[in-house]
This record gives sequence, structure tokens and C-alpha cells, in this order.
Amino acid sequence: MKFSVVNKEILLDGTERLMLTVPREELVYLGYILESFEGWCNYTTPNKSESLLQVDVAPDYRDDFIKLINILQNWNYKEE
Repeated sequence: MKFSVVNKEILLDGTERLMLTVPREELVYLGYILESFEGWCNYTTPNKSESLLQVDVAPDYRDDFIKLINILQNWNYKEE
């Protein structure tokens, strides 16, 4: 998948907030995948006119989430 992390911050409760740039054509796919890992994170598109995804990762799942996005970044789900 073609997305990248453009910003990271740790919130006061230990949650890690990631801002991802995601091409519009892949945004819905990434959303479906993140939904399947319910409880790991919450995500939203803070500005509907930009292809930006805000993901808040629960502290208990941070390491697993990082492994997941690393796998997804290297995954080409489309046959070309």
C-alpha cells in the first residue's frame, strides 16, 4: 500500500497519534483493514479535502500496530 507516516506524537494518556498520507484510492482499503483490528486504534480523516488519516493507537497495541503498518506498506494488493 502507498501510505507514509508524516507525523507522530504521544498524547497525555500514552496514546500514539500518527498522521498518515494515504492516496484516496487506498483510503477505504486501509480503513477496512484497521476496522478489523478493533480496539488497537481509532482513526479519522480530520480534513475531508485532504488525503490524510489520523490514527490514535492504544498504548497496549503500539508494537503490534507498528508491525502491521510496516507489513501493509510493503504489501502490493494490486496485480499490475
